[in-house]
Amino acid sequence: METLNTFFTTTIKPMLPMLILLGSSLVLILLANTILGKRIKKLEELKKADPTQKGRFRTLPVLRFFKRIALPLIFLAVLWVSMQQVSFGETIQETVQIIFALVMTIIIVRSLNKGIELSFSKYFEKEYANQEHEKNLKPLLSFVKLLIWVVGFLILLSNIGFNITTALAGLGVGGIAVAIAAQGVLGDLFSYFVIFFDHPFALGDFIVFGDKSGIVERIGIKSSRIRVLSGEVLIISNSDLTSSRIHNYKQMQRRRVVSQITIPNETEIEKVEMVTTLIKEAIASVTTIEGVICDRCHFQTFGASALVFETVYYVPSPDYVVYMNVQQEINLMLLKRFRQEGIKFAYPTQKIFTVQG
Repeated sequence: METLNTFFTTTIKPMLPMLILLGSSLVLILLANTILGKRIKKLEELKKADPTQKGRFRTLPVLRFFKRIALPLIFLAVLWVSMQQVSFGETIQETVQIIFALVMTIIIVRSLNKGIELSFSKYFEKEYANQEHEKNLKPLLSFVKLLIWVVGFLILLSNIGFNITTALAGLGVGGIAVAIAAQGVLGDLFSYFVIFFDHPFALGDFIVFGDKSGIVERIGIKSSRIRVLSGEVLIISNSDLTSSRIHNYKQMQRRRVVSQITIPNETEIEKVEMVTTLIKEAIASVTTIEGVICDRCHFQTFGASALVFETVYYVPSPDYVVYMNVQQEINLMLLKRFRQEGIKFAYPTQKIFTVQG
């Protein structure tokens, strides 16, 4: 009994204010964390159900900041204040300092990672207004988080008394050797950064590079996946992709179409003069999509066996199917009008003159 009293008087009683402050603060922090978590979950569900009402969700980043960053830092501050109120023995003091340094490193690194994650998510929201593009962010975030954890671990070792100078020198030499051995991987990594920051294409874009074309399905740190027109997935390294000339049809606002029509050389001059008018009328009457504009239509040249008319018009859509539907509608209209006017389309012909005797 006397031993317990002595232990309580010498050990527990001096620590009682610290334990009370730490316990009450921990209860309040957990309560605030629970309330914030429920509120954030409710706002996220509402945002997923109706993402158009952006004004209702302005507090969401602030709530995430307090839950993921502010509360852990408040707990760290309370822990530090509590420790200042108690004096320990030399051996216990060293152990407590190591534990506090470990907890502090974990909380600070996690807070930094959460802050970076929230900042990048907010940037993505403003820049693209499309959550599908956030998939591009995950590989980069994972790399940055890993880097921060490594730096935090090295700082922790330095604070608890380890000499990390030799380790850093070894890492430097080893890093050079690894960099030489992994030039291809590092090249793909830097190419990923080029894709991420320069935005030559994004998920869902239809691109053409080299003799391949398809829709971008995934952009990874090492490689990207393209769903080609024949159906299979093409996996190509980022460095090969960025070194190619890329045609991005998703970012094309309108499609310029150049077409030619030929009629026989012996067509009457009155009918030749009607051709450009008929072509312009056919383009103006398109109903597949609004906004098809005829840029020009001319009797271009005398061909080897026909009269050549060249037409340039614009389709206000990057969709290839829409373009083909417009082209089909124009062709059918021209076929109908030409037959009504008695104008024939030319086809390759050759006249042979023979001399008798």
